[in-house]
Amino acid sequence: MSAAKDLPAADSVSVAQTELAGGAMGLGAVLAQALTHIAPAMGFLTGATFIASQAGYSLSISYGLAFVVCMTIGLSLIQLTKHLPSAGGYFTYVSHTLHARLGFLTAWLYFLYDPTGAAINFAIVGIIVQETLQQRLHFLLPWWVIALVGIIFVSTIIYRGVKVSGRVLIAAAAIEIAVLVAFAITGFVEPGPGGFSFQTFTIDPKFGVPGVALGVVFAIFAFTGFESVAPLAEESRNPRRNLPLAVILSLIIMGVFYIFATWGLAVGWGLDTFDKTFAGKDVNAFLNLAQRVWGWGWLALVFALLNSAFAVGLACSNASTRVFFSMGRAGALPSWLGKVHPKFKTPTNAILLQTTITVLFTFIGGFLIGPSELFFWFGIVITLGLIGVYGLGSLGVIRFYLTEKRAEFNWFWHIAIPVLSIAAIGLVCYYSLQGLSGLLVTAPWIVLGWLVVGGILLLIARLTGNEGWLLRAGEVAYERQVKPEDVA
Repeated sequence: MSAAKDLPAADSVSVAQTELAGGAMGLGAVLAQALTHIAPAMGFLTGATFIASQAGYSLSISYGLAFVVCMTIGLSLIQLTKHLPSAGGYFTYVSHTLHARLGFLTAWLYFLYDPTGAAINFAIVGIIVQETLQQRLHFLLPWWVIALVGIIFVSTIIYRGVKVSGRVLIAAAAIEIAVLVAFAITGFVEPGPGGFSFQTFTIDPKFGVPGVALGVVFAIFAFTGFESVAPLAEESRNPRRNLPLAVILSLIIMGVFYIFATWGLAVGWGLDTFDKTFAGKDVNAFLNLAQRVWGWGWLALVFALLNSAFAVGLACSNASTRVFFSMGRAGALPSWLGKVHPKFKTPTNAILLQTTITVLFTFIGGFLIGPSELFFWFGIVITLGLIGVYGLGSLGVIRFYLTEKRAEFNWFWHIAIPVLSIAAIGLVCYYSLQGLSGLLVTAPWIVLGWLVVGGILLLIARLTGNEGWLLRAGEVAYERQVKPEDVA
């Protein structure tokens, strides 16, 4: 709470002076943006079995420690959101606090993340649902049909406006969290071999502390997405207050959720047999447990997974289109990306670009290398890209409060927390590069090559004298009091 002591009062309503729909999202919608981008069902159903293969039944500890690590990143982020509201997100933060060229490279790394997020989630969930329905109901629903429906759904919603997106995201977040909390509770009510126990909060001797630590590294990825509220600053009410609150609340909610859900899962499966029969399995492990305790209710997990994929696709697209728009408006990208729909106040050309990227990555990647391989390959690429984004953001916090906001400088919030977050993501980087094989070996080189291309673009801009955008890259949105027409 002390970190937010200088935030604007809750009863003082302000909105950004912007071409977008200023003030269209309240705290609930912004929080839902963060929660759905984190993707509770996706993070749980596609990640818990793998983390269990590293940490055993101690996976609840791994998720809990990952929450602590991500909280340090979130606490660093809010030091910037409360002073630098902008649709540019980390592009604006790093440009303003470090340098515009570093801001461009940060955004360039970010482009590996949110613009591709919808595609890889549609592809992996599509293949999971296809195989599940085919095995269990003998019904074929091709993965690409599911992906196509997801693309049409997301593109339609984001075109109609961020207010509509916010309502959809609130409903989606409530649905998937409710289904999985009910699933966890059922595990306590009908425990497997070993009965009810707190054993998940002790170290599994089979894996030890190193296994738990490795589980933490991979569990961190399940929390990413809280930072996606930043590009919606110009469309949020009281952005200097609501964005920091949404970041912290989303992390707390997801921390409690993951710990509770993994505990219920382990108890429901059976702690006596957990390491032998659950760890390292796929989504079918969840479906088998759901079928035992819910019968046909296992379909609710499939629905939660689809809900999560569509919601995270919407949240990713919301964030990426605003960054495209902001960079186009500043001149760092083609200016046509700064066009706004006169009625819906949405960045129409940025939405067109985002939809094109989603279509290309979903179908070309899905058919060429396969949805599953696409998911895991991009998982490494995205992790490495986020390491750069989070790291530069944390460095920006240190410099910002040592210079421009020196009067507010605090050693704990503006040195200790950013340094801890940098150390944590450095550890993630180290472990992410270990044991790569097959196509995954190319992921680090793709990220490095992507950075080189970004550097070449900056060099071309300098040699041709097209650097006017450097002066505008760090600009933040001016704020004004809300007007009756905003409410209407």
